[in-house]
Amino acid sequence: MTLYELSLEYERTAAMLRGRIVELERASREAGSEERRQQLDGRIRPLRSMYRDVRAVARHLERYYEKHAPRRSGGIPTDHRRRA
Repeated sequence: MTLYELSLEYERTAAMLRGRIVELERASREAGSEERRQQLDGRIRPLRSMYRDVRAVARHLERYYEKHAPRRSGGIPTDHRRRA
C-alpha cells in the first residue's frame, strides 16, 4: 500500500466521522431536554477533534511525495553532483 492509498483510507475514515458528527448534531438540536443535549454535545466534541486529526494526516500523506521530491532549478539535473 502506498502512502497515497493510505491517505484515501484516512479520507474514508474522515467521511465516516463527519457523518456521525452530523447525525449527533441533528439529534442534539432535536433533543427534548437540556441534559440530553449536553450528553450529545459531549459525544460530538472528541469526534470533531478526531475528524480534524484524521483529515490532517490524510492531507499530509497525500502530499508526502510532493513535499519531499527534489526541486529542479535552472535546468540543472537534480542528480547533478559537484566534483571536487
